[in-house]
Amino acid sequence: MLTAYPAPAASTRPPPAGAATCQVLAALPQPMLVTRPDRRLLFRNRSADGLLRDRRVEMSAEHLTQIGQLDTARLEPPLRLAQAGSTSHVGLWFTPQISTGWLHTMPLPADLAASAGWPDDAVLLVIHLDQPALTQAARIDALARHSRLSATERHVLMLLGDGMTVESAATHLGLCISTLRSHVRNLLGKTQAPSLMQLLRWTGSAQALPH
Repeated sequence: MLTAYPAPAASTRPPPAGAATCQVLAALPQPMLVTRPDRRLLFRNRSADGLLRDRRVEMSAEHLTQIGQLDTARLEPPLRLAQAGSTSHVGLWFTPQISTGWLHTMPLPADLAASAGWPDDAVLLVIHLDQPALTQAARIDALARHSRLSATERHVLMLLGDGMTVESAATHLGLCISTLRSHVRNLLGKTQAPSLMQLLRWTGSAQALPH
């Protein structure tokens, strides 16, 4: 359910003019919050509700108090920038899982604020959560096409990227270790990566191709 602040009491009155805007934001998959510069929460969508339940986002007395490692003091600079008309990006990490992401803070577009009935100084916060497994799979797919890896070489790279040792990957694939190491040499040759460690590091990073 959409959660907005202040929450109106149940009644038979027609929904406010900004209901359609709130409903659109509520359905978006990215966690979104709208606050005043003083961190008073005006709106949060369903995805942001999930972060509150998980305690990855916290609030008190209708004010935002924490997003990941960002406490009230660390939230102030991006909120001030947004109030001044600038956007900012801040890296996030969450405990206890040590998952990561980033916070995109920006001034709320005037037409959007007006349609929802929010004040002119309203700030939009969008939380992006990293999905390392999807990123790694996409990077391996890109590398496989770019370097013309065979299906077996791609499979070997995926297993090693998931943390398997050469010995474990050989057992998993039903290959002798010498054959598995031959596939690793082919991977390094085709990708021109200086070492297996650097190739595996690349699959989980945001860097350009390793050559």
